[in-house]
Amino acid sequence: MIDVIILAGGESTRFWPFTQKNLTPFFGKPLLYWHYEQLVRIGVKHSIVVANKESLPEIETVSIPKKLSVEFVVQEGKGQGQAVLAAGRSLGDKPALILNASDIYEDELLKQIIDVHKKESTSLFIAAVRVSSYFPGGYLKLSNDGTAISEIIEKPKEGKEPGDLVSLVVDIIPDMQTFCALLKTYGKRPGDGYERALNKLIKNGSKAIPVITKTEWLYLKYPWHILPVMEACLRTIKGQNIDSTVKIGKFVTIEGPVIIEEDVKISEGTKIVGPVFIGKGTIIGNNNLIRHSHIGAGCVTGFSTDITRSYIGDNCWFHTNYAGDSVIASDVSMGSGTVLANLRLDESAVSSKVIDEQINTGRVKLGAMIGSGVRIGVNVSVMPGVKIGRGSFVGAGVALGEDLQDKMYCRVAPTVQITENTKKMGSTREEFKKKL
Repeated sequence: MIDVIILAGGESTRFWPFTQKNLTPFFGKPLLYWHYEQLVRIGVKHSIVVANKESLPEIETVSIPKKLSVEFVVQEGKGQGQAVLAAGRSLGDKPALILNASDIYEDELLKQIIDVHKKESTSLFIAAVRVSSYFPGGYLKLSNDGTAISEIIEKPKEGKEPGDLVSLVVDIIPDMQTFCALLKTYGKRPGDGYERALNKLIKNGSKAIPVITKTEWLYLKYPWHILPVMEACLRTIKGQNIDSTVKIGKFVTIEGPVIIEEDVKISEGTKIVGPVFIGKGTIIGNNNLIRHSHIGAGCVTGFSTDITRSYIGDNCWFHTNYAGDSVIASDVSMGSGTVLANLRLDESAVSSKVIDEQINTGRVKLGAMIGSGVRIGVNVSVMPGVKIGRGSFVGAGVALGEDLQDKMYCRVAPTVQITENTKKMGSTREEFKKKL
């Protein structure tokens, strides 16, 4: 069986206010573990995971299924090419399947590309998907008969694309020793060194075959991408999986597919509309409405809270709140009356600033994206698409319409005047009562 290289060494700078895309938990398991389980399902026995120095200690703590052996290497240079080089040195002239740890692929695609490699083991295989609009990725230029790849063009200008096929980073390299030698020559080009090495391999005579897929392709690049990945995970829930230790109060309604883990308590008057995941030990308060959402372990949702199409991490606290289409990391607390708005007044797509670039998220409904350790006071209004950095505080009554960086304190400072009260109470209330 072919070896698999999982690229998990990215710095996740565009993923702020969250960290480590490949460690984002879904159903209580980090995304990297989901990859491990997938490799076992398709029959892979050995994988090499590429990490950076900062992320390696945490990545090494992720559980590994018994049927899979995993070794870890540290990426020395920057860019995808240097990540593959770090892993490929130990493989000699053997082939390898290269995957991106922050991307999510269906089993069928991986099985398909491995099967075609078995039939033509000396060829280079590159999986691709057809796009209907511009995507900032590597575009495939095909031969005249459309059966082979003649060149990979990395991030062409919009309108200059050679076609509609975009590489997925699901690549089978037939000879890692030859490929690593090429990667060394492009070590100073972190942005496109990997693609240049592939192009050189093709130019030197390697046949490159596109594997075009129609299966779902999801990826974590920006923080709001957690929502479609969450939705895909929720769609896998079949039936109502409610642990025997769950305590359900009176007048609770549970509709649709759910996973409710052990020691969860659901208080009176709450309605849950699946698909929904609720993690271990979470307390769902009275008169809650939970719809199409992922709620982590150890949370307390409090009285009259509405959580809709949102991802909630572990150990979060709510009380009389609304969170719509939002992503909230672990250890976040929101005071009573705080609302995370998810729809602009003009109902157009929400944009978000990433580093120095304003990005159209493509989502008409998008709420807040809140990093870990954030505390928000009572009656706060957070506008659509706003990001709040890790460890920040937002004081009571704030209407937050722009991003708040890590470890900041945002508050209003009203001027209060106190004087002697010389006003007298009227008698109009008695007149009001008579009319009632």
